[in-house]
Formats: sequence, C-alpha cells, structure tokens
Amino acid sequence: MTDEKGNRAGLLSRATLVSRQKVSRNTHILDFEIDGTTNTPGPGQFYHVDCGGGREHLLRRPLGVHGMTAPEKGAARVRLMVEVVGWGTQRLCALEPGAEVGLMGPLGRGFTPPDGGRALLVSGGIGLAPLFFLASEMDKEGSDYDFLAGFRTGDDYYPALSDLKGNIEVFTDDGTVGAKGVVSEGAVRHIGNGDYSAVFACGPEAMMEAVADACEGSGVSCQVSLTSRMACGLGFCRSCVKEGRDGRNLCVCTEGPVFDSRDVKWNGVRS
Repeated sequence: MTDEKGNRAGLLSRATLVSRQKVSRNTHILDFEIDGTTNTPGPGQFYHVDCGGGREHLLRRPLGVHGMTAPEKGAARVRLMVEVVGWGTQRLCALEPGAEVGLMGPLGRGFTPPDGGRALLVSGGIGLAPLFFLASEMDKEGSDYDFLAGFRTGDDYYPALSDLKGNIEVFTDDGTVGAKGVVSEGAVRHIGNGDYSAVFACGPEAMMEAVADACEGSGVSCQVSLTSRMACGLGFCRSCVKEGRDGRNLCVCTEGPVFDSRDVKWNGVRS
C-alpha cells in the first residue's frame, strides 16, 4: 500500500532533525520528529536512514533506536545514536536542526523484555544504543538489572549512563573510566556468579560470543543483536544474511537483528 507520493504507507516517512548533540569523541545523539507516524519502535528495532548523496550513496544506513517519545499531535520523537565511521554517518552528524531525512521503519525484531527476575545487559561500543533504550523501558517498569558497558577509552564514554536506575559498571580498554579491561570478561564473571533470568548483549561479535558461551554454560537465556551490511532492509535482497546453527541462514533485517544466541553460529569456540 502506498500513499499519494508513492511511499509505502506506514513504513517510509520524512523526519525533521530537532536537535543534535555530540556526546563523545565520535558519537552524536540525533533527535528526529516524525510526522503522522502510527508505528513506534521497540528496543532492538532499527531505522534504515537515507543519508543523501544521490547515486554515489544509494544505500541507506541501518541505525538502532536509542530512545523514543510516544506520538503527540501526530508526531513522534525518535532518538538515534550515530557513530561517525564513514561518509554517510559523517553527513548525518553534520546536519543542523530543521534538516529533513528519509526514514524507513521501524524495522526488524527487537528484544523480548525479561518476565521478572534480574537481567544483565552487556554493551560494547555503539552497541550501547539499543540496550540503553531497553534499560530506559525497564526503568519505567521498575525492573531489576545490571548494565555493563564497554568502551575503548574514556573519550568514548557516554555520560547519560548515570541517569539509568540499574546497577551500572563501566569498562575501558585503557582504564581511563571505570575498570580497566574488556567488558566481556566482566560479563562472564557476572554470569558465573549471578542469578540472572535473562541476558541481553550488543556489540562486537567476539564480545557477544563470549557472553553467549557463558550463558549457555550457565543455562541462562541470552538475546544478541547482530549487525550486518544490508541493502533493502526488508528481507528481499538477502545481503544481510548471517550463518546460523544447523545450516540455517539468519536474515538479520527481518528475522533479527535480535536473535536467541543459541541460534547463531559463532566464529570461535561455539562454531
């Protein structure tokens, strides 16, 4: 179904940048207002964002939702955390308030919130974005959780972590903020010593693999959010497929990006 402009109704929209804030060395928070949308994203879902640039940069960029505000008077506010890694994200992080971009979404399958008990959230780098959204929603429900966040250095640290209500632990590779070391090591210790009803992870694959392995050994359910290059974002082109267990192919854009960690074929010890 399309509207009078030929857009796929309920999926394609124009969004206006309301504010942009640089929050760490290479990361910005972009708040967009989306007019007339009836779809609101859940933690773990993403938008496929048109960065502009014409034929030289046709493909959209998949960006996980960092937060949102429910629609008021026909407009919803969506918050994206964007790390500058290439031309497209650099252009997005240079936009000024009032600029418009094309959004497709929300897309994909997000996290299934824990049903009671205490949860563990583990993020590495920009993997913080969807887990911060999840933690914010858990705060509204009064849920218990520990949040372990890893960064390369203190220059990458996200100060708004201190606004969350859960128990927050920070790891940096150089020890400039929080504990020195990698977050996966802290997560493995927590999983071995803790009593968690569910674990959620997003970040580098090696980090998620270590977390998933510890969860499987402890009999704890674990949801991981995978990243992949993608073209259509709708499951047609299959460019985002990852290898799953038992010979399955996992289509990240539609079946994920969030998966049960036991369904993923990892490259190391759990392959």
